Amino acid sequence: MRNELYIDSNIFLYSIIMDPRYGKPCAKIIEDIYAKRVKALISSIVLLEVANALRKYRVPNLSERVKGILSLPLRVAEVSIDDALRAIELSERLKLSPYDALHVAVMDREGVNRIVTADKDFDKVGWITRADPEQLQAQL
Repeated sequence: MRNELYIDSNIFLYSIIMDPRYGKPCAKIIEDIYAKRVKALISSIVLLEVANALRKYRVPNLSERVKGILSLPLRVAEVSIDDALRAIELSERLKLSPYDALHVAVMDREGVNRIVTADKDFDKVGWITRADPEQLQAQL
């Protein structure tokens, strides 16, 4: 097992909707979390992002889907007011969405510098290493 990885909401979303490109790689990442081959961290905002995206895709049983994420052996970091304020500053400075900046703020607070995501905007953050879901297995 390597260092803890921050898991972005799109990993859960793409595995649930079986995205044509990322569905299978993301499902494999979830399997690896379940089998404890990946030490995973999310923030509480990931749960809301997943629920909101699934609602847009009209996926039923949102509550059960989110509870399924929480049943995985992962660590959930709460989001604080300080995280939100830092995210606003990071959003402006790094030209990230406030939500992406919030993930960055939580990662920084938690001492995690690797994120698994298909979102290339995280490449703007110099101290973060982004692992694309399709390429993660080669990095483990």
